[in-house]
Amino acid sequence: MTVSGWTSIPTNVDDSDPDLDVKLARRPVAVPPLPYLERYRNEGTRTYSVHAAYTECRPEYQPTIGATEFDLPVWELPRDAMRVYRADPPAELEARYLPDERVLFAVHPQVLRDDPEDPWLVRTSTLGRPLPPLRVSPGSSTRTLFTVGQRCPHALKVHFPFRVSRYGRRMRDEVVEQAVVVSGEVQAWCGGGDASFAFLREVIGVAHPRTESDGTRGENWGYLVRDLRPFPHATVERRLVPGFALYGRDRFDPALDPLIVELADPADPLGWTLDHVMLPVVRHWIRCYRELGFILEPHGQNVLLEIDEAGAVQRLVHRDLSVGIDMRRRRDLGLADGALNAYNRYEDGAFASIAYDRFVGGHFFGYLAGVLMERNPRLSMEDFRRPCQEEFGRLFEDHEGYLPRSVHYFSEERDAHGKPLYRDTGERPAWRP
Repeated sequence: MTVSGWTSIPTNVDDSDPDLDVKLARRPVAVPPLPYLERYRNEGTRTYSVHAAYTECRPEYQPTIGATEFDLPVWELPRDAMRVYRADPPAELEARYLPDERVLFAVHPQVLRDDPEDPWLVRTSTLGRPLPPLRVSPGSSTRTLFTVGQRCPHALKVHFPFRVSRYGRRMRDEVVEQAVVVSGEVQAWCGGGDASFAFLREVIGVAHPRTESDGTRGENWGYLVRDLRPFPHATVERRLVPGFALYGRDRFDPALDPLIVELADPADPLGWTLDHVMLPVVRHWIRCYRELGFILEPHGQNVLLEIDEAGAVQRLVHRDLSVGIDMRRRRDLGLADGALNAYNRYEDGAFASIAYDRFVGGHFFGYLAGVLMERNPRLSMEDFRRPCQEEFGRLFEDHEGYLPRSVHYFSEERDAHGKPLYRDTGERPAWRP
């Protein structure tokens, strides 16, 4: 049943079920639509570091306290004046953003207000002509904007050179290009045959061409178009639930139970969480790393549960393909560089440790387990960790040849571009052998 965009998920029970009384006592789960979950089921989730809740975004554009919708400025520019990247875009999106010999170019309104002398913004207004703005709604990451009123559901990931959490969210040309190229590779691989794997494709990228010729890092920027239909495409409509919305509080009703409590099997919340969330994440991360050399970052923001109208999890959907690339693994696999550029390439396992040990284990699994342990005192963190350790070891027997024996994480030191450097914490990994 759908009411005002919310889906009530019925609780089906069997008369012979010994836990019938418990299940009958549960209310149907009201699952808000994705934009609501993105904006308002995120309370209390940004506590994993001293930087997590920091933002330089103007209040009116912030996902939680800002306007539900705002106008996104758009220009039309000659295609031959821009760099364009494609990865099997839907015809409707190609026609919308790459019409004829032109391209649409979207700019976050805060860039116009706070950085009007940016040379690439000046180039945009000089070469292009303004079009009516797009209506958008901000996602949880601030710079990812859901388009409103479009037939083909999609989002735009735009340049936002202002700091959110640890660093500015620039969409430089090499970042845009790499995301589209990685999307194409992941689409061809598509989980290595794992039917529980799905992802959101980065189908179009547009950026200004580089003008620097001195070998320095190019600062020319652009944006991405993200198809919001999980791939492979499902034949029926399903709901998407961001990982953080499983344990985050509702901004307007903090007394509501976290969604993980409502979705999980009340008779076996541990088994449900392992089978439907944690172990699939472990499998997906390992398969993508072992078979492509790509380091997914499946923390609470980048993983979504795809649920059917009965409340059953059908797949896990991964988003944000600005992944790390372990070149050692790709060489071991005999994979050619192909169209990959130099962005986010690694020759050691430090970032892989950050992505798995901290992003997955500490920033996602730890929060999920904490919510369930609070309501089920018999559960311990080890109950969640041990199966993940065993699955990791079973699927990645030679992991010690790629990942460090201790956990790595960001340091407070930064490189010349303001990006945090890495450090060895000396901690023993908790979610892998």
